[in-house]
Amino acid sequence: MSDARPPARASRTALAAVASAAGLALLVWQIRTVGLDTIRADLAAVGWGFLAILALSLLRFVVRSVAWTTLIGERVPVTSALAASIGGDALGNITPLSLLVSEPAKALYVGGRVQTAQALAALAAENFFYSVSVAIYIVLGTAALLLAFPVDATIQWAGVIALGAMAAILAAAAWLAWQKPSVASALLARVPFAKLDAVVSRVRDFEVRTYGSVGQQSGRLNVVIACETAFHVLSFTEAWLTLWLLTGSSLPLQAFVLDTFSRVSNIIFRVIPFRLGVDQVGSDLVAQAIGLRAGVGTTMSLVRTGRVLVWAVVGVGLLLRRGIQRRK
Repeated sequence: MSDARPPARASRTALAAVASAAGLALLVWQIRTVGLDTIRADLAAVGWGFLAILALSLLRFVVRSVAWTTLIGERVPVTSALAASIGGDALGNITPLSLLVSEPAKALYVGGRVQTAQALAALAAENFFYSVSVAIYIVLGTAALLLAFPVDATIQWAGVIALGAMAAILAAAAWLAWQKPSVASALLARVPFAKLDAVVSRVRDFEVRTYGSVGQQSGRLNVVIACETAFHVLSFTEAWLTLWLLTGSSLPLQAFVLDTFSRVSNIIFRVIPFRLGVDQVGSDLVAQAIGLRAGVGTTMSLVRTGRVLVWAVVGVGLLLRRGIQRRK
């Protein structure tokens, strides 16, 4: 089994490199199509508002960290979980392994305060609730697109496909909740580092012992649901603020649709680091389909990418600092 891991890792790295190059080329093409002057003017319109966008995105990290620590059930400081979330997401965004490396990294980050197996199992549970909430958000946003805007047949079919896919995800989530599989241990087993093999069985044992604990404590479950809801409210607010800065008008329905597309793009194009190119092109197509001028969707996507880059830099710094502290 260990012999198969290096070629698989090399294949993922090569795929990510090709996808990144293609995405970068697509981004350059999109910028030239929209016009560099237009994008420059739009970015200037956002201006210092970018700091408010960063603040909203930080709050999104905070609420998911609160959900995670609530599921851990131990006294893990939210600040530690927040640093772990930012650092883990940074790894997921800059490497081709995505969730396979970001989630274990988060659990290892707080390993000094709680058992890594417990942190990872709670993280898998939080991701489950988050995925369900994303599917619901996409269903609502896609329905808003199809009902409120006279989009062409291509967009309509894409919307119908998105609705079908999210319905399938929600059905799969219901099945997972019923079957209660060892999600965290299965995730950890796929990480291509042989030294983690010894941890997998302990994580699986922990999952078996703790299944159902959340359902027995409705207060904890309510906190998690409230946190996931707050995450999406903050995400919508960020999209609305960005669109308001770009257009000078309050366009909540358009912001909702564009934020929904961002979720779909994140799912489909996750293999491409930072979703370069594909997110900018797709966002602009959707923006024009709902009546916005060319360039607005591209700039909104570039602002999102800039926000992700900022937190990636912060996350790498936090991981490096954590590593130095542990060596001491």
